[in-house]
Amino acid sequence: MGKIRIGVIGATSLTAQVLLQLLIRHSQVELALLTSESRTGEDVSRYYKFLRGKFSGKFKKYDKNEAIEEVDLVFLTKQHGEFLDQTCELFYRAQKQNKNLPIIDLSADFRLKNLSDYDRWYKFKHPCPELLEISVYGLPELYREKIKSSLLIANPGCYPTTVILGAAPFLAQRRVDPNNIIVDAYSGTSGAGVRPNERNMAITTMENILPYKIGQHQHTPEIEQELSQISQSPVTITFVPHVAPFRFGMLANIYLKPFEPLLTEEGIEILQKFYQHEPFVRILEPGEYPEVRNVAGTNWCEISYIYDARTNTGIVLSAIDNIIKGASGQAIQNMNIIYGWEETEGLL
Repeated sequence: MGKIRIGVIGATSLTAQVLLQLLIRHSQVELALLTSESRTGEDVSRYYKFLRGKFSGKFKKYDKNEAIEEVDLVFLTKQHGEFLDQTCELFYRAQKQNKNLPIIDLSADFRLKNLSDYDRWYKFKHPCPELLEISVYGLPELYREKIKSSLLIANPGCYPTTVILGAAPFLAQRRVDPNNIIVDAYSGTSGAGVRPNERNMAITTMENILPYKIGQHQHTPEIEQELSQISQSPVTITFVPHVAPFRFGMLANIYLKPFEPLLTEEGIEILQKFYQHEPFVRILEPGEYPEVRNVAGTNWCEISYIYDARTNTGIVLSAIDNIIKGASGQAIQNMNIIYGWEETEGLL
């Protein structure tokens, strides 16, 4: 079998840039179609100089028929809601033409199963709710088997990836109170994208930590949905996100209330057992803590646990690169699963 032809829709976003940097290291794929509404007709390799000698085409205007004909898999790197109508149309058109065209959507458009959550948290009405039933949440550590056969992958958000991976093992064993979870999380400025705003400009982020969207962040229902699924009971969290003065990376401090004392060694053992076969989760030893610098630029998630006996609090620390494991790298990991390749292909 020849190389898989890749299409990237919305190819000038930051997540697309990182995605392309990873894809050119992948031995099983080739770039076939890159779309950009703002740079249609421009040479891709002039915009992305790292693609010189790797891709000689131009940015194209999106055309659903061209996407179906010219590519074997599509990555969508558009803003939430921006491309939703076209995604639904692309999915159904491919089905009508009997083409298996996996779509990996890096936006939130298919992550949530409760239709009203889109109205509340993203301020739009979902045009094809029936696809929410068949889309698969693309967190490999939890849904690997479903990902293998899915044609519509909802790639997780960065905060949800960090928090879910940290908290899931304890909720799966029902060792902690599902309604007493506090998350204190810190994202690099890259999480705010490339368009200038107060969360990615040097003047507001240098030598500063910027709390934002406290109790209102759009990733809240995504985290609660997936943790509720694994807990088999409703989960609610208090979520306090921050922007920190580094570009790439994310650290979440997750505060859990065990029903019974959950000592440090036992907590680490729970994590180790849960993730013992995972290629991109590293559980740290007692007394070791994740640091952003150790995961930045990688698809790794590092997790540690410590028990504070004085307050009966289990503290989970979880760190990732917000754009790689939190977006583009995880998307490639999902692609690898779909095609039966080693999950580490193109990522190590």
